[in-house]
Amino acid sequence: MKKWGYLLLVGLISMFLLAACSGNDKTSSDDSDSKDEEITLKFVHWVNEDVGKWESVIAKYEAANPGIRVESIPLVENMNSLDYFKQLDLMASAGDEMDLILFNSPQELAKRIDAGLVEPITEFAKKDGIDINEVYNNSYPAVDGEYYGLPMKNVTMLVMLNKAHLDEASLEVPTEWTWDDYTEYAKKLTTDKHYGSYLHSWHFFHSALKLMTKAEDNLILHEDGTSNADDPMLRASLELRNQLENVDKSSVPFTEILSQKMDYRQQFFSQAASMVPTGSFMITEWGQFTPEFEIAWAPWPKNKESDKAVAQMGGDLLSLAKSSKHKQEAYDFMRWLTTEGIVEQGIWTPSWKEADMDKALETVVKGTKKPDAVHMESLKNALTSVGPAEVIFPAPYITEAWNEYGAEVELYLLGEQDLDKTMKNTKERVQAVVDANK
Repeated sequence: MKKWGYLLLVGLISMFLLAACSGNDKTSSDDSDSKDEEITLKFVHWVNEDVGKWESVIAKYEAANPGIRVESIPLVENMNSLDYFKQLDLMASAGDEMDLILFNSPQELAKRIDAGLVEPITEFAKKDGIDINEVYNNSYPAVDGEYYGLPMKNVTMLVMLNKAHLDEASLEVPTEWTWDDYTEYAKKLTTDKHYGSYLHSWHFFHSALKLMTKAEDNLILHEDGTSNADDPMLRASLELRNQLENVDKSSVPFTEILSQKMDYRQQFFSQAASMVPTGSFMITEWGQFTPEFEIAWAPWPKNKESDKAVAQMGGDLLSLAKSSKHKQEAYDFMRWLTTEGIVEQGIWTPSWKEADMDKALETVVKGTKKPDAVHMESLKNALTSVGPAEVIFPAPYITEAWNEYGAEVELYLLGEQDLDKTMKNTKERVQAVVDANK
């Protein structure tokens, strides 16, 4: 599969005009003679109404497009995308109706392309007169000549920090730093009341920090689907996590994360941890929490000081269900939601390239429960001071590879095997996944 190119700029929300999506052209792709019949589009996703504010934004689309009704269907209430994809696959296997499907990563989309769940939108985009790579920042390459979705929300990796804890420790908000600096900050931020750092049980992320910091070739598989488990930065990632949790004791131990079934939002917003590497979706996605402190933001750390500052960037993709009976209408809504619609929501930073970035970000922050909790100067720096790391369209079995890695990581972090054995087993298990999928 081809390379994704660079999933650009984390961005800032702004308005975009839907091209060739006139409210007067509502002819169904399958029922062209049924103009007066109301069409219902079923839109499945994982973002609950409290966060997504879907009803109000959909109402605006429906008012401008008589005869079109959009049904927002969050398949889970816990905002957990992993649980969402389980439900999505169950729906698909049962043959349930759906028209629009939201994906949070190219990895998840790739699996559903392979399974035949989504429809190519190449012809719709051509008819619309747009070049996806020119219109959206986090665009992606065609798969065998076809595109399978439009970029919606844009997300940049960064570090979220408790500014009160920084002030107490007499530490400045980092504007450019390395993982060694992060380690030192974690030690200085750790007190008898809180840890300096929190790394969650996402081994593809928090147990691979140094690997994913590379500008290129930053996944457990290479672009051609072969194993990258012998990359020195994967081993270095585990050394970093072990140093934080088990040597310095400045990051919440994995044993506690497992035994107490911890949640990263709870750990940060309850002030039990001072720093969390995360994505810019956390500008607004606070869950049930309202911060009682100011949140500072730091750019993604570098592996070494001389490296170019980069961060992985991506975002949600909105796709067309192959089973949809109203594909043109679904595409029209997709175009609006990924442009004008996401701006109307005022919740996320969009991928649309023509956005007024500063204004968009301010709109997003003003829409939070407590705008004063967001330290705007450091947030803007965290989003604009890094370039995009290369992201590939991964092999469909990459999740299997990460799961094999995660199983070995847990044995290591729990002290049941050493690092050499962990890496040896990881290489063997990942290679077995590759061999099984040749």
